[in-house]
Amino acid sequence: MDEAFIYHLLGRDPDALAGLSIKLVNDLKEALERLNQNPTNSSRPSGSLAPWEKGIKEEDDDWEKDDKDIIQPESEGALDESVAATDAIAEASQLQTESEDPKKQRKPGRQQDSPGFGRTQKLEETHIVHHSCGGCSACQEDLTAIEKAYTGFQTVNLEWGDTHAPGVQLIVTGHLYYLGLCPQCGLENRTEPWRAPADEADWQNVGLTEWRLVGPDLAALIVYLAMDLRVTRRKIKQFLWDVWGLQLSIGVLQNCIVESARAVEPVDALLINELCRESLVFADETSHPEAQNKLWLWVFVSASTALFLVGYRTKEIFTNFLDALTGFKGHLMSDGYRLYRTYLKRLRCWAHLLRKAKGLCESYTQSSQIYGQQVQAILNDLINAVYLARTGPDGGTVSIAAHHHAWLEKLKKVCEAMAASAHAKTRSLGQEFLNDWEAIFRVLDYPAWPLTNNEAERALRHWVILRKVSQGTRSPQGSRALALFASIFTTCRLRSSSPLLYLRDTIQRRRMGLSVPDLPMMAA
Repeated sequence: MDEAFIYHLLGRDPDALAGLSIKLVNDLKEALERLNQNPTNSSRPSGSLAPWEKGIKEEDDDWEKDDKDIIQPESEGALDESVAATDAIAEASQLQTESEDPKKQRKPGRQQDSPGFGRTQKLEETHIVHHSCGGCSACQEDLTAIEKAYTGFQTVNLEWGDTHAPGVQLIVTGHLYYLGLCPQCGLENRTEPWRAPADEADWQNVGLTEWRLVGPDLAALIVYLAMDLRVTRRKIKQFLWDVWGLQLSIGVLQNCIVESARAVEPVDALLINELCRESLVFADETSHPEAQNKLWLWVFVSASTALFLVGYRTKEIFTNFLDALTGFKGHLMSDGYRLYRTYLKRLRCWAHLLRKAKGLCESYTQSSQIYGQQVQAILNDLINAVYLARTGPDGGTVSIAAHHHAWLEKLKKVCEAMAASAHAKTRSLGQEFLNDWEAIFRVLDYPAWPLTNNEAERALRHWVILRKVSQGTRSPQGSRALALFASIFTTCRLRSSSPLLYLRDTIQRRRMGLSVPDLPMMAA
């Protein structure tokens, strides 16, 4: 299409030129409205702002949200491989230079036929634990005098101080296992460290056993540094050397993190049981890259419990979650994502609606501007009524819907008209109101309920930052580990309990073949 084509239409077909002009004007409006989108007037997350835009004050930072219909591109990162974020980027750049053919690029980690590296640091043992046979398992004959040590290993762990001797000390424990041939019945007796069955969980090449160099306290600290403090593997390695003079390879650190994830996996069942007893659960999800797969990190959080899942943004994962919550009878607070509509006892976040209404107020279509202003005015008046009811003598149990019936009827008629609008954003908001009408205004009958989904969004924020720093995960095991640790750390924080100590106790018990400890109680 050029100037000659325009003049051709002007002389031959003025109606076609008018239709073309209208289409171009609408396209220009839509393009300008997209350029004007920001976290205060759309569902774009606050992290999507350009560096030079972040000095602009936003209306409410707690309303961070990924777009529900358009996946916003964000930096991706690695949780579970043996290199940190910067090293992964440098390695990827080097591989791209070496070969343009993706099939010829090296895989991360140790390469085939490479000699590898063995452990060279000699650790001085602070004490020794003897795992003696004691008596014969068949005839109870005492074997203490004739048994001999046949194998052993060292465990490096932390010893925490107390009020009289504060600080953290590194201890090295030598474990010796014995065997003895019974002189009475001829049975060979031997002691062995506990090992989890190979088919206990779907964790390929991830063993769960007492035979570990890294003790439970040190393992919990490594997970804490990597997940809660977002420290890279190389920085953790440097920290252990600088503080205690301990040399651990990045591979050992990574194996420690993944093994710890397998150890805490049964905690998921405890979290689900806790959520089943809740009266209100907040739900949300954000994008999460796993290697080349575009996955999503889901969160279901209450006042005292959080459960994270990693999977596709499909109906299956939400249906599986509801099936797991067989006894859940409470309400679910969510945004406007259509999958949540399958659960009928639902509340809707008003923050998303207000942002979309503000976006319409800033559009270039007059009818959309008027509609956005009407939605904003009515919702703001209803919010004020909710706040007033919460401070009233009825304790937030007065039905606001009955007092503002006229406003709601007016809004519903406007939404029905706008649901057929030619403007895409206007039509979408009108349909969203009609589809979720009961879920949106259910809070008017119970003003004590929340108006926003901020609890779920705040629960996701820490892990969104981790995703940007570490560039996501590279394997299903890494994604599973992320979800497990996120659930434990967030739940312990909600209960004002130490996630480090709970993680330590869980790893210690699971390495001995015992069940996971109960979740910490809520602080009084």
